[in-house]
Amino acid sequence: MDTGWELHARSGRAVLVRGGGPEHDPARLRLPEALVTALHEWAGVAELVQTGESAQTGEIVSRRGRQLAMRLAAETGGRIGYVDPVSGELAQIGRPRSAHAVQRGGKPVAPVHPTPWGTGLTISAVVAVIVTVTVSVVSQGLADVSGFLAVFVNIAIAAGFAPSIWLGRNVPVWRWVAFGTAAGLAASWLAGLLSLLGPG
Repeated sequence: MDTGWELHARSGRAVLVRGGGPEHDPARLRLPEALVTALHEWAGVAELVQTGESAQTGEIVSRRGRQLAMRLAAETGGRIGYVDPVSGELAQIGRPRSAHAVQRGGKPVAPVHPTPWGTGLTISAVVAVIVTVTVSVVSQGLADVSGFLAVFVNIAIAAGFAPSIWLGRNVPVWRWVAFGTAAGLAASWLAGLLSLLGPG
């Protein structure tokens, strides 16, 4: 039998039990808040069914519980034991957790892949050089025409890149491009300021 978490509905609350141990709130698994709320709502309805106040909904409660157990298995990446609150039967939902998954504090944690610092920083450096040279050349050309126009265009470029940099900062591959773009913009601004301080 799988030794992972078992999903129970007890006293109107959804609880997770591992190997006959103590009960835990599903929120301990750092699940999406909407899923935790749905689990507790399901357990509340299951409590009504068990007390006989709404016996007609027993089949619906069982089906809903199985659906939530499937979502729980997908979120944890392992197998969930689903204890039907109506029949009391135990069903295994999902697939066994990968051998590469680890346990931390009793919680399933996805395998951690090493950060590709060498490749990532190389990409960031290349992008930073391209952005720095491009923006600096454009700014220098505009500065010969109008200093105000050069400043305005630099602000517009930075404002245009800002949303992409912000959204890309946590994306595994694109974060390196985002970091390089941010560094390139900062370097071009620094180069522009130094050119103003240099001999005219």
